[in-house]
Amino acid sequence: MSCFSASTVQGPTVGFIHGVASFDPLPSAVIIWTRLTLPAGNSGPADVDWVVSRDPEFKSIQSSGTYATGPHRDYTVAIDVTSLEPVTKYYYRFSHGKLSSPTGITKTTTHGPLESMIFGAVSCANWGFGYFHVYNRLAKVDNLDFVVQGGDYIYEYEPGFYPDPPFVGRGGLKPEHRLKTLDDYRERYACYRTDPDLQELHRKVPMIAVWDDHEIADSTWQHGSEDFKGSKEEWGVQKLQALKAYGEWIPVRGFDHDNITLDFAHRSFHFGNLASLVTIENRASARSEPVDVAETSFYKETAQKKLEDWNDDTIKKARVELLEKLRDPKKKMIGEKQVENIRKVVAESIAEDRPWQILLSQTIMSQIKAPLLQETLHLQPKLLRKLSGGALNLAMDEKKAGKEGAEQARMYVGLGKYGVPMNPDAWDGFQAERRKVIEALNQEGANPVIIAGDSHNAWAHNLVDEEGQRLGVEFDGPAVTCIGAFEDIYSRFKAKAGPLLNPFPLYLFTPWIEDSLKAANPDTLQYCNLWQRGFMLFHVTRGKFHTEYHFVSNVKKQKKFRHYCEATFEVHRNEKGNMHPAVRYLTFEGVIPKRAVQRASFFVQYTHDISLAMHKST
Repeated sequence: MSCFSASTVQGPTVGFIHGVASFDPLPSAVIIWTRLTLPAGNSGPADVDWVVSRDPEFKSIQSSGTYATGPHRDYTVAIDVTSLEPVTKYYYRFSHGKLSSPTGITKTTTHGPLESMIFGAVSCANWGFGYFHVYNRLAKVDNLDFVVQGGDYIYEYEPGFYPDPPFVGRGGLKPEHRLKTLDDYRERYACYRTDPDLQELHRKVPMIAVWDDHEIADSTWQHGSEDFKGSKEEWGVQKLQALKAYGEWIPVRGFDHDNITLDFAHRSFHFGNLASLVTIENRASARSEPVDVAETSFYKETAQKKLEDWNDDTIKKARVELLEKLRDPKKKMIGEKQVENIRKVVAESIAEDRPWQILLSQTIMSQIKAPLLQETLHLQPKLLRKLSGGALNLAMDEKKAGKEGAEQARMYVGLGKYGVPMNPDAWDGFQAERRKVIEALNQEGANPVIIAGDSHNAWAHNLVDEEGQRLGVEFDGPAVTCIGAFEDIYSRFKAKAGPLLNPFPLYLFTPWIEDSLKAANPDTLQYCNLWQRGFMLFHVTRGKFHTEYHFVSNVKKQKKFRHYCEATFEVHRNEKGNMHPAVRYLTFEGVIPKRAVQRASFFVQYTHDISLAMHKST
């Protein structure tokens, strides 16, 4: 399906130039939002009128009022409109004098019977990597009820840092330095919300959002972040300023602008007799400092040495030390209060006969052991086997890939060979508390579904407990624009190798990498996509939970791209962790997207054809 982006549209400079949005839908309430931009020189308070109607012509007014805004909240407007009817579509708009906003559309949920619901999931939108084509497509889904945003709505970096120059898809990012102050964060949100595709998604459907780390700083934990160099007190100030800006631009029910706490971040939503959704806050409130693998003896004995210099006994001892750190019972990601809240919501959901219990976890819950890269080379067709093996050797060569790139490659080889999880920033680095969360989810009558983002790649897992017993499923979404870890390694390698690598794009090697990941995680990992941008769609009924993985062909081209559905799964009620391949059927403006069709270069296609022929002959 060929598509065109709205991102070329230029708008006015005053008025409601950041669009309208709605958030946190309930059976009788929804938050409506906008921002007023006044002419230069106007910095005083301003009154904004708002109105909610049952019809787009605003003949049947449901509610209306006036909201006092000003510089104290960056001229944003957020009204929690109450006394609404359940399962009802509403239209809303704002005005200030002669200035009028676009008309927004929102929906309420219900306490009563509900046949089905359709919702989407997105995460990880870095402006610099390219255009928000994912939002463009998601806004066109037929009968979409709401969207969950799993974090990294913005990124805090300055232009030129992340993405690196070779990956830059568009400019215009504001401010042009790393975010630190309240005004910095406000300006970044204002920049993002000028994007027409993001505006249109917000205008058409309500959103349920949680932050991850980049709304504050990379790898945020309770008392710091990966790049923060100041004092604990300075960190506390920056964290609260970042969250204040978040609450202004992405309103969350319960957020108090004058007394910011983190209690409001974990909350729950109930959708008729279908499902309950729990959101958690896993960064700023309770998270311990994550394990830094680069500071461990395991890294020293693997990543910083050539493979021929590895000592098996020494590495095994280092592995034990690393695993002990990952299993440390003192390490927290969300804390006891949130664990108990999960347990409570799941119990209530079961008691009220809702078949599905959904947990929105910003980071991946399931264990993902590092790929068995060397061990799975023999599974590839002959020519690809040689190409992949050669590429791996070059990637581990400091002269070819650079010191940092080579160490990353050797680290992944070592983690895979010795059966170690590859992402300690996710729940794999907080295994003791993960066990408690899984126990809270695994109640009699529950059908847990985890939804996550953060990794920039797409994954589907059978969710298992410590004994390997299946208890649910997990669906992790791809990024809106950001590249994944393996793309990052490949890019460093390519930067060193130069144009000689052009005939060998990353997707030539992804089948091997995906095979190596599935080999390392045979009982849990059902699907992964490591190199494309997209989103997830869900259709929920009382009998099944239907999931579709959708992708766009590029994010760098501004005007045109392709959209397709690559993978589809269904989970049937009371078949815990039993994931079935399924047929795609959700429509976009009346059309079902095509299956993925890779338009490879002639050389790549020729290489595949020869490889498969050689494979069949062996």
